[in-house]
Amino acid sequence: MRRPASRETDPIQTQTKEIQFLYQHLTIGLVATSVNSFILALILWSKVSRSIVISWLVFSELITLARYALLLRYRKSGSPEANGPWARRLFIGTILSGICWGLSGIFMFPADSIPHQAFLAFVLGGMAAGAVPTYSVRMELFLAFALPALVPITIRFFSAGDELHLAMGGMALLFVVLMVDSARRVHETIAKSLSLEAANQTLIRNLTAARDDLELRVEERTAELRDALSRVKVLSGLLPICSSCKKIRDDQGYWNQMELYIREHSEAEFTHSLCPECAQKLFPGFGDDSTRPPGS
Repeated sequence: MRRPASRETDPIQTQTKEIQFLYQHLTIGLVATSVNSFILALILWSKVSRSIVISWLVFSELITLARYALLLRYRKSGSPEANGPWARRLFIGTILSGICWGLSGIFMFPADSIPHQAFLAFVLGGMAAGAVPTYSVRMELFLAFALPALVPITIRFFSAGDELHLAMGGMALLFVVLMVDSARRVHETIAKSLSLEAANQTLIRNLTAARDDLELRVEERTAELRDALSRVKVLSGLLPICSSCKKIRDDQGYWNQMELYIREHSEAEFTHSLCPECAQKLFPGFGDDSTRPPGS
């Protein structure tokens, strides 16, 4: 019987689950990116050069549209098994989005308004926090978004040099560390869940294959048994036999010797000998000791 395949998780299957998870949760991230971009541009409209705000907003929305087009292509493809190209495209789009948000911390930083600076930091922190459950299934994807988005504004806070901005920079740096640690923990949980799911599916396939193999073996044995039974000749019913010579009449009306009839209608074979009574009758006095039953 064929041996079942290994119960170990198939890495390709796990990668497929990861890519499916990322694309399935991409829509909410794109919606949040588009809405937050408009809100940020609206709030900073009077505090930053309008040409910079418009350029950044157009860049952000173009990246979002390109990523949404990628999502539609993925859905149309029916979640293919070729993970490499889809993973690379998703990674490129994610890192471009992270760079775009990071540019806002550089070029849209309102130097003369601390409340607007805090609002900008709040938006960037919210985007990074939202990326934890969405991108942390693959840590490299989360880092590709969070680090380009948060590091520039953190550096900008430290570069201001005054006490308040140094404190804000320290808090921003601590936030980055906490977000990375949270993403790592979520990554471990999701990865374990996907691995168990893939292992269960592999086990189900192995059990199904073993069941099919067993059914095939049973069918083969049953067929062999039917074939063996078809070759077995069994005598049944009433047999017309002569009361004198013990010949048996067959279906065509011919009388046959008993041993010939039984041999043709069963698997029995005959070997001839003489019983003691017939031996005495046919050969009187011959072999008395040898033909006499033991103990007589």
